[in-house]
Amino acid sequence: MKKHTVRRAGPEAERDFARGVVRVLLLICSLGIPAGGQSAEAKDLAKGKVGKAIAAWVEDAEAKGFRGAILAARQGRVVAAVGAGFADVEDKVRNTPATLFEIASFSKQITAAAAVRLAQISDLSIDDPIAKHLTGIPDDCSGITLRHLLQHTSGIPGSNTQGSGDDLSRVLPGFLQGGPQHEPGTHWEYWNQGYALATEVIARAAGMPFTAFCEKELFRPAKMKSTGFNGDEAPPRAIVAVGRSKHGAPRSALEHPYGNSYGFQYRGMGGVVTTVWDLWRWDRALDKSKILDAASLEELFRPGLNDYALGWFVKRERGRLVQYHTGSVRGFVCEGRRFPDDDACIFVLSNDDSTQVSTITTAIEQILFEEPVTVSLASPGDAKEGAFLVGRYTNDQGSELSIEIKDDQIRAQVAWKDGNTSRMLIAKDDQGHFAVFVNADRYDLKISERTDSQATTIDLWGRTFRRVQD
Repeated sequence: MKKHTVRRAGPEAERDFARGVVRVLLLICSLGIPAGGQSAEAKDLAKGKVGKAIAAWVEDAEAKGFRGAILAARQGRVVAAVGAGFADVEDKVRNTPATLFEIASFSKQITAAAAVRLAQISDLSIDDPIAKHLTGIPDDCSGITLRHLLQHTSGIPGSNTQGSGDDLSRVLPGFLQGGPQHEPGTHWEYWNQGYALATEVIARAAGMPFTAFCEKELFRPAKMKSTGFNGDEAPPRAIVAVGRSKHGAPRSALEHPYGNSYGFQYRGMGGVVTTVWDLWRWDRALDKSKILDAASLEELFRPGLNDYALGWFVKRERGRLVQYHTGSVRGFVCEGRRFPDDDACIFVLSNDDSTQVSTITTAIEQILFEEPVTVSLASPGDAKEGAFLVGRYTNDQGSELSIEIKDDQIRAQVAWKDGNTSRMLIAKDDQGHFAVFVNADRYDLKISERTDSQATTIDLWGRTFRRVQD
């Protein structure tokens, strides 16, 4: 048998190796990624004045009931990565930035990226009719393309949701029942099941299961070592969040929310399980064109009807270009925002589906860009103190204001005489006064008259609403 000798490296080789290690460490530090692996990522991070301000705001949010993790970055550097509350209330395990959460509909951008990646490396086209890849598509659906599925413009109504399991032939009749109600490409209507069909197009064109394709072509190249899907095994030593909900029993992030498999009832529309640090790695992969080339990225983020691109909403808000999506499923809510012009991003993941996730994300955005915080997080205490507001009010123009308490939040709705509707939250502002919040905007709420137990007259937006006695 031939013997193999081990050649020892000389001084020059050792110096080259050391220089290489230093370069890698410098690169890791420049991106803001902790150098100690998962254990280091589990530690809270707050850099500089902005990072510390974000961490302080999240700490206050935790006092109001926030459970989850956040990460914020600007100019290509992470300034804050913080956990809040318990990942598992019963076992008193705290959330960290390395905790695994399910991201529900924020998973759609992964499905869309998988489609664009496959189109980049194969003969698949985003504009292929789905009938080219799927058998059993009825004639009245022959004009539906993969793009239509990914942009919610197939014309199929969002109420077509009946069907589950792994057998395509069994779900198609329910998914496509009645055919398009609008010509494909002309009408936007959010339809979850379109993403389930998109995963089957990807699987058949790639010659492997959808989840395997995502692992091979997206997660592994992006070094998202903790990311997977409902039903997967937890990585070694991982903290897996247990989601809490008033609409069902607690569930692990890795537990299937619908049925016992990652079938067509949820595949592609939700089900990705990840951490804020892995989402940061994904953001870096997108920013550096590591996985999708420039043409593919342009395809992914080109907005269509209703500002919806492929798995992302893309629009200008508050003077900034933002790419974003939310997610909500029993026990978990989240939001991700990317600001490509500023090389910035924010990820907020929560294991309590009553979390006001967009309010939290907006507050972090305002701190990140060193702007005044104009939003306030409602707390259960606000709801108790605001019980005197609950009821119906009308004004002289015939519009109706309705206020209710739901999920420990004071929710309000104005049904205007012209048929439009405005929805908002009522919470205490930083001065302890009740105010109305619509997304990132704060409006004064003046209680003009009240009894000991009820508000009787409310002034809002320059209009006076008087209580209707039921």
